[in-house]
Amino acid sequence: MFGRIGSYLSAAFSTKWNLLFLGGGIAAAYISGFPGVVLPLLAAGEIYYIASMIGSDRFRSAIDARDAKTRRQERSAESQQAFDRIRKSLSPELRERFDHLKIHCERLVDLAGSVRGGIDSASLEALDRLLWGHLRMIRGAQSISDFLAHTDELSLRRRIASLEQRLAALPPGNAPSTDLRAVLEDDLRTNKARLGNVEEAQRKLAVIVAEVERLESKIAALAESSVTPRDVGDLAKRVDEVAEGMRRTDETMRQIQLPPELDDIEDPPPLLREEA
Repeated sequence: MFGRIGSYLSAAFSTKWNLLFLGGGIAAAYISGFPGVVLPLLAAGEIYYIASMIGSDRFRSAIDARDAKTRRQERSAESQQAFDRIRKSLSPELRERFDHLKIHCERLVDLAGSVRGGIDSASLEALDRLLWGHLRMIRGAQSISDFLAHTDELSLRRRIASLEQRLAALPPGNAPSTDLRAVLEDDLRTNKARLGNVEEAQRKLAVIVAEVERLESKIAALAESSVTPRDVGDLAKRVDEVAEGMRRTDETMRQIQLPPELDDIEDPPPLLREEA
């Protein structure tokens, strides 16, 4: 609340006409030779002006709208930077896959504009959100694939089998075998934990691959629907499908715990909205 009042005060005081009036009044006060009389009157007028501005619903609404626009622009700049960073980090194959899908959407949006006179902003934002989700998903898939590529699952399984055999062959009871058993059991637990990490990564990768394929189908379907005229009921259904798809995508990303850089920015950059 106090933050908003401060914003209103700053906006009311810093308007061009108020600063001109205030500066001119101060200059006039000293030129007149009676600053002790003019300056208090000027201060009273300034207080009345600011109070009346803050009390105006129209003024407060205008400042709220301006601040909201500034915040949107800042978030858009952040998300655009995140988009550029993530896209550049993709392998050439994955980058080409994303770019191909984005170009497909751009062509369909252009076609919708020529056939139907344009595409509504809600559909464009839905496409942006789906493309953004697709980019983050394939970046997550790449991170997991890189981890799996540097991990030898077969060697881990062989190591675990060897440790289990050595433990089974140890004679029970004597002190030397007890000490060796403790070392081997600890090594076995460590390697089983490593194997568990590999299996979990494989599970996550399988989920991401399926989700990426679903997103690609969703993006293609929504983009293609922008070309063909549809009734209101069908359009509403497609909007609901997109909303549900995004909820599923966000939930999937939370469950598989992708790298932190993919969770910093939730709002999509204007991938299609700025071009349509």
